[in-house]
Amino acid sequence: MSKPSVIRPFLRRLLQPTEGLPGKALTAHFLRQFFEASSATEVETPIVRALAAVSAPMLVAAFWIVTLAHGLRPWSAAGIHYVFVIYAFCAMGCVTTLQWDHLFPNRMDFLILLPLPLRGRTLFRSKLFSIAVLLTLFLLAANIFGTLLMPALAGNRFLLAMASHAAAVFLAGTASALAVLALESLVIAVLPERWFRWIAPLVQTVLIAAFLTLFLRVGTVMEALPALLSGSVQGARWFPPLWFLSVYEACVGGPTNTPLVHSLAWRACLCLPLLLCLVLMMYPAAWAKRRRMGLEGARSARLHDGRFWGVFIHPTVLQAPDSRAVFHFVRQTLTRLSQYHVRLAAYAGAGLALSLALAVNVEWHNGMPRFALTSVGTQALMPLLLFWTVAGMRTAFLLPADLGARWIFRLAGLRTQRVVSTAKLVVFCACCGVIVLVVLAMETGGWHGSSIVLQAIYGTCCAVLLVDVFFFFEAHIPFTRPPLPGRSSLPMTLAIYIFGVPALVLLMVTLEHWAGDTLWRTAAACSAAIGLHIVMHWLRGLPSHPVSEDAFLDETSEEVQTLGLST
Repeated sequence: MSKPSVIRPFLRRLLQPTEGLPGKALTAHFLRQFFEASSATEVETPIVRALAAVSAPMLVAAFWIVTLAHGLRPWSAAGIHYVFVIYAFCAMGCVTTLQWDHLFPNRMDFLILLPLPLRGRTLFRSKLFSIAVLLTLFLLAANIFGTLLMPALAGNRFLLAMASHAAAVFLAGTASALAVLALESLVIAVLPERWFRWIAPLVQTVLIAAFLTLFLRVGTVMEALPALLSGSVQGARWFPPLWFLSVYEACVGGPTNTPLVHSLAWRACLCLPLLLCLVLMMYPAAWAKRRRMGLEGARSARLHDGRFWGVFIHPTVLQAPDSRAVFHFVRQTLTRLSQYHVRLAAYAGAGLALSLALAVNVEWHNGMPRFALTSVGTQALMPLLLFWTVAGMRTAFLLPADLGARWIFRLAGLRTQRVVSTAKLVVFCACCGVIVLVVLAMETGGWHGSSIVLQAIYGTCCAVLLVDVFFFFEAHIPFTRPPLPGRSSLPMTLAIYIFGVPALVLLMVTLEHWAGDTLWRTAAACSAAIGLHIVMHWLRGLPSHPVSEDAFLDETSEEVQTLGLST
């Protein structure tokens, strides 16, 4: 029997998970896990909202480009093609990174399904097929509107333009998703269990920051496309988005179809089988390790910091027992549960990407990129990173953990104001860590001592006010409130992120320029921040403040009476 005849049946058996009733049921079960809502009161699931969020930008972009862009020059058209290619590449990379926890069965799945009379390969293929379906849905959502609308600019070459656009963007998105899946499998398979909980969030943060930075720098690459595709820039051959753009330009033809384009297009076509082979090699190894962890249980990290908390923190900051309980509950929940790691990694990556886009300026000289720090962008680093830190922590606090165990906090009789103050303390400690990292980065970059001290002072004031604003209406223990209907407003959230972030950065940069190195102006700015903090603390204590005195008053659960044992 020839070699291809041996490989083909093997691949057919591997990639057909819906074979038989158990396979179909398992595939439906894994797909249902992706789309299930976090609470019974939610109409839209997070995946549905994510699909809409991924598809909306390219729908708007394609509509306005088709409406306004006519008679484009070849290299201008290539720049527009690059926008869609890089969006597909970055969107699928971010989606796969954010679905990090859902790309393998959870511990409950392993404990329930493995003792059943099911073949191990049936479970494996069903999960792999469900992942393929999920990523295909996101791939279609991110690229379908551009594929349907953009060929309208091609005139009589409508079908060729549609096929070229579809080939380029779908290849780019598929390659990005496979690369992240292979990297995730490698991290899970290679890292020891005690290191995984610390290194995995760092890998997720770096991936999110890298993909968002690539997309935010789309204008820089568009400006240099003639030089990049002509071969005059060293290292351009190893920039993956150019490979898939070359597929687009090679299919469309014209002046942009340079000799280098054909070479890069072949790399795009060859990288997909290579990435698929890497996934098929690494995913089973990661699967075996996750299965072992699911059956044996993840080892709890030994906390060796008891002496530190008992000697330094408890006698000074956390003197009340309920404050200590809430503080350590929040600290250990954020440390141990990976669902919060992914959420925080997304916010940290977004903050890093926006900071790099503002602080680093890229200019082209003789076909080579030159990087330089901008003074205004560097001053915006501190408020920008602090904003995303506070916003990420607050969002993580709203994500419920094990709601069946929250009854213990109600029976303990915790004071609402003390609970909120402790939660704000945790967030402020995280902000202090960000301030220290930014100060160290500025010192490494050659900033003067007085400028670094002023940045630390302004960063501390900004952190205090951001914590006050974000937690002004909060009155519950983090991770213990179920999602309630009517508590979130998407337009208000978008308005905060779209208009609030630029306003904060502009205010802080203007304040720093006004204060300068003058001592009395710096003292006035700090006094104003302290005054605002006192006023907001006073407003929270007013009887008219909408925050309830009972952290559990507006929750409609019966776990306190039934302890989760009712039918």
